[in-house]
Amino acid sequence: MLHEHSRVIKIIFVYNNNVINKQGVNMKINMNQTVVQMVEDGLLTFTQVQDLINKNKRSQKKLAKKDRRAKVKEVVSKKLEALLAKPGATVKHRTVWLSAGKKDYLRDEILDALRSLREDGILQNIKTSNNNFQVFWAYASQPESCMFGTLDDVEGKA
Repeated sequence: MLHEHSRVIKIIFVYNNNVINKQGVNMKINMNQTVVQMVEDGLLTFTQVQDLINKNKRSQKKLAKKDRRAKVKEVVSKKLEALLAKPGATVKHRTVWLSAGKKDYLRDEILDALRSLREDGILQNIKTSNNNFQVFWAYASQPESCMFGTLDDVEGKA
């Protein structure tokens, strides 16, 4: 049980199990103390403990989200290798989503992975109109398609 009359000490420096509080008082800490004992001794407040717990929960969520993004990006990269195998191939995000698994991944996760690959310089998106449903994805640098020629091909034959 927490004491209502326990004093609050702001810890600003810990070195070799010594704590120097805001008032400059050097205090010895028993490293085997539980959090409850530290609260009862006035080294921590219940609010500080709760803040640390909440901060830990947020950091765990953030780490899990980062890991999920990396996993989705890896899956999307592998699916794109198959979908964009032919030179000059393009694909819509929905095709990638269906290929990766509509039940396993959210649409936004696939789009974020595609955008991340674009930022890495691996992909480019091609808009054929102002309609968002006409956005295609392709490798940023890829071999030319057989059905398209270059200006050098035309000049060489002339």
